[in-house]
Amino acid sequence: MKIFGIVLAAGKGTRMQSEEPKCAHYIIDKTMVEYVVDSLIGARIQDIITVVGYRKEVIEGILAGRSRFAYQEKQLGTAHAVLSAEPYLKNEEGLTLIAIGDMPLISKDTYSSLIGAHVQSGADLTVLTTEHPTPYGYGRIIRDENDEITEIVEEKDCNEIQKNIVEINSSIYVADNQKLFKYLHKIKNDNSQGEYYLTDIVKVFRENGLIVRAHKITNYQELSGVNDKVQLMKMENDLIEKINRRHLLNGVTIHSPQTVIIGVDVKCRPGSVIMPGSMILLNSIIEKNAIIGPNAEIKNSIIDEGAIVKFSRVKDSHVKVNSKLGPYMNMNKNEIVPGSYIFSNGKNE
Repeated sequence: MKIFGIVLAAGKGTRMQSEEPKCAHYIIDKTMVEYVVDSLIGARIQDIITVVGYRKEVIEGILAGRSRFAYQEKQLGTAHAVLSAEPYLKNEEGLTLIAIGDMPLISKDTYSSLIGAHVQSGADLTVLTTEHPTPYGYGRIIRDENDEITEIVEEKDCNEIQKNIVEINSSIYVADNQKLFKYLHKIKNDNSQGEYYLTDIVKVFRENGLIVRAHKITNYQELSGVNDKVQLMKMENDLIEKINRRHLLNGVTIHSPQTVIIGVDVKCRPGSVIMPGSMILLNSIIEKNAIIGPNAEIKNSIIDEGAIVKFSRVKDSHVKVNSKLGPYMNMNKNEIVPGSYIFSNGKNE
């Protein structure tokens, strides 16, 4: 069965106070939309359509080679955004997973578990949900007496009883592809915003006799989104701490971890040592017994076993076994032979 992905990334995000598209803002060393697309690829989704709008060329440049693109000229709601991908997918058989470009913490395992639950249940549509201790601002999951999901009600439309519901909508869905595009056209914009809400797809499916299920996960923090730069920085700080903790538990020594930044795709082998003030980014690999820092910046590079890099920058390079680099070196697209020692005295002579 073929699985398609649609990533909604058309918005500007006015609260970000930036000229960049919302999903193009960075968390550590990757844009938010890259986290989403890379997780979908990791979940073995074969064909990804990213819906772009505001400054579409920025998102297209970021995701070139990883996604196709559909253009949403006017922002008429999330259901309308999904319909922008219809020319690519309407005749395809299989499943479509809808993801949000500003929810970068959802893992490939969560996407995979959603798809698996959908297939196993035999549903036509499955919604990813969680129970949130502070559900304010989220759409609420409404269930009937048989515990079946019947609709999603947005916060602003909730009555007092519904506001007490803690099960929330993640805005992540998986559905039979052809049924999805058939029934998206039945969604109406008779609401205060005059928009076509994707949340209404639950009610539309139910009204047409289709099976709707919810897949509930326990980690509500994974479903966090970003609306402003305060939330962006909080998410980045939380992710840095999470990544550092993972490396520490795997046998990497990190001195003063509150001063160390490691990207999500970096591989640090057990026994490697990271000194204070260091950054290791992109697809870098730090082998065992290598020492990084203090105050080193490594980007997309390999640092071999026993090598030392201190007070230096290394980009797109390979520092080989037992080599020493630094202080005060700036290496780009280069290779240091095993056992060598390269440094600068920092003087202009």
